Amino acid sequence: MDRCKIDQEKIKRILIKRGYKNGEPPRGYEIHHIKPVEEGGKDTPGNVRVIKRIKHQQIHINKRKANKI
Repeated sequence: MDRCKIDQEKIKRILIKRGYKNGEPPRGYEIHHIKPVEEGGKDTPGNVRVIKRIKHQQIHINKRKANKI
C-alpha cells in the first residue's frame, strides 16, 4: 500500500494550538485522521484528533478486516 504524505509540521502546529506541549501527543496517544489521508483527508484541525494508541490500532485493524470482506 502506498502511504500518503502527512505534513508533520502542520500536525505539530495544530497540537500546539490545542495546548499539547511541544506539539506532541501525550505518552500512549497517537494522531488519528478522521478521514484518512489515503482517502483525501487533510492535515486540518477538523480532521485530526488525538486518541489512545490502542484505540488507534483497533480502528485500523477493524478497517483492514472490513476491506477483506
